[in-house]
Amino acid sequence: MRNTLTRGFSGVGLMLMVIIPITGAWRSFKVILTDVIFEANDKIVNVKTNLQNDSGNSKLTIDFVVYEDLEEVQLTVDVGLETDIGNYSNFINRSVNFCKLMKQRNSDSLMRAIYDDLLKHGNLFKECPIHKGSFSLTNYNVNEEILPGFLPESKFRFGLLISRPKNAMIFRGTIYGRIDKSKGFDNLKRFSLG
Repeated sequence: MRNTLTRGFSGVGLMLMVIIPITGAWRSFKVILTDVIFEANDKIVNVKTNLQNDSGNSKLTIDFVVYEDLEEVQLTVDVGLETDIGNYSNFINRSVNFCKLMKQRNSDSLMRAIYDDLLKHGNLFKECPIHKGSFSLTNYNVNEEILPGFLPESKFRFGLLISRPKNAMIFRGTIYGRIDKSKGFDNLKRFSLG
């Protein structure tokens, strides 16, 4: 009897160890990018963007040509969720020194996670100072796994400012999108279970 129970619990334990990580990997929402607006200091950088939306699958491509080496670059990121039509409430507002972020792996875990995800999709800046040359982000789609699962279904705004000390703007961009809970695994699961 004890042997049978031990094997039974071992089997259940093994199943849970296999199933829990797999089910935890599914998100109950999809991030859909809808628009990109930007301005760049054309004496320092040339930027081209392309946003494709195919059946709710957003892919963003950004090509950068940097004309001079850039030291002491500051990144400012803000993310807002739409509360009323056209009005956004800031959810995240962060400023970091890009050079410090590159040199110290643990300087800002959220910014690091976002940047590491971006690095998987192209040839981006990997060191500081940023050297002149061509860089790109190719067919990027948001990895929902790095986002908190409690995000509400809503429209959002992601703002990025890249600047030099004393706020000399290099690039300012805003990405608009929406969090769609009808496109995630949770909806599929409910449909398939009846």
